[in-house]
Amino acid sequence: MKSILFTFDIEEFDLPLEFGKHISEKDQFEISKEGTEKIMDLLNKNNIKATFFVSAKFADKHPELIEKISMNHEIGLHCLEHRDDYSNMDKNMAYSRIKMAKEIIEKIVNKKIVGFRAPRFQPPNYKILDDLGIVYDSSLHPTYIPKRYNNFKSPRTPFYRDGIKIIPLTVSPILRLPIFWIAFRNLPLSYSEYITNRNKDYVNLIFHPWEFVDITEMDLPKLITRNTGEKLIKKLQKYITSYEGCNFTTMSSYLLTS
Repeated sequence: MKSILFTFDIEEFDLPLEFGKHISEKDQFEISKEGTEKIMDLLNKNNIKATFFVSAKFADKHPELIEKISMNHEIGLHCLEHRDDYSNMDKNMAYSRIKMAKEIIEKIVNKKIVGFRAPRFQPPNYKILDDLGIVYDSSLHPTYIPKRYNNFKSPRTPFYRDGIKIIPLTVSPILRLPIFWIAFRNLPLSYSEYITNRNKDYVNLIFHPWEFVDITEMDLPKLITRNTGEKLIKKLQKYITSYEGCNFTTMSSYLLTS
């Protein structure tokens, strides 16, 4: 049975800052909190499990929400702050910040964190993750995104590197067409279904809480704001219904059975 891995990067909504737009820290947290609650409603409605990669900064702001999520879903580590770039950070600094983030979130959920995804898919040296007790990483997007990364020749199925199990995001065979958040929202549902059908074992999907809030009026590129809020919720519901025979599960549960 095919496994479908819904993953959500729960972080402060600082994306407008990347485009030179002001957004208050209060709004960053409130938008992400609202979106996270809508994600929970969708998952609960369909009785499916997911993995939430959480920023320690967000978790520290809304610990009750993260604790509630952890009761039925997997909590993974995202970062200390979403602005962190661990790939270009001094190794000692990266170790220190990731360790601090892990401890903050583990204290909130009272569980060991074994999964990691780096902001903007820029992970640190995997030895750092291994030393911190991380078992798997989902920071690899095996495709080409202009001005972001070129992973076109990277494996598109799980593999080990430096003691860490790498679970790549899903792309299509050969052409490496992505199915990540921008593509899912901006292209027809048939596109995402096509890529899903081309992957036999598992599908690894990523979304953010702010996408579940209507931000169409924000001064951001249309690729970012289009089909947010209720439109994304309805589209995801159609996707879930189309694959109701599949196993919607967490990253850790998938690893145990793969």
